[in-house]
Amino acid sequence: MVKQWAIFSGLAILTANASAQAFEGKVKYGKAEEPAIVMVYDYPEEIVENAFVAKFADKQYSSSKSKGFITYENATMTEVTKSKLDYYFKFEEDGRRGSKKTTVYMIMQGAGISDNPASLLNKSKSFLEKMTANVKRSGDIVEIKRQEGILVGEENSLADLEEIQKELEEKLAANKSKQEAQQKIIASQKMILDDLKAKL
Repeated sequence: MVKQWAIFSGLAILTANASAQAFEGKVKYGKAEEPAIVMVYDYPEEIVENAFVAKFADKQYSSSKSKGFITYENATMTEVTKSKLDYYFKFEEDGRRGSKKTTVYMIMQGAGISDNPASLLNKSKSFLEKMTANVKRSGDIVEIKRQEGILVGEENSLADLEEIQKELEEKLAANKSKQEAQQKIIASQKMILDDLKAKL
């Protein structure tokens, strides 16, 4: 992998805002450091990873995991190159709760890596930058599901309260019937009492 990435090793690492632009960097793969294209997204790792998994799943590529990387072997990503390459992705989350960021490292390997290195480099960066929209969509889906869960919970709470009200109303109706029956009993007993007093 080092040999196939040697074409990138002489290129300078950009210091642009990583949250907006992809840049060149390095990442440890096994015991060696490999040149990688790097991008930072303002989302938690799970959301970012889901976006990448969905992207490759759309193209019907299956993944494997090795050495902390998600790997797609012999994959054609036309956004990067028409050649089949092996893609390696590592996701690292940092930041505090509520402000999570995820750094994505992308390593590529394959015979087509040397076809047009400058174009491949630029398209690789563009690919990661355009993935921002996919990551946002992944985040929106998670937020929608979270809100749906909250809504279902609140609807269930309302249903419980309505059921309690129904039970109380049934008890009140039964109580009212008993009161009316009791009033008739009292009226009857009062008449008996009045008749007894009249005999005196």
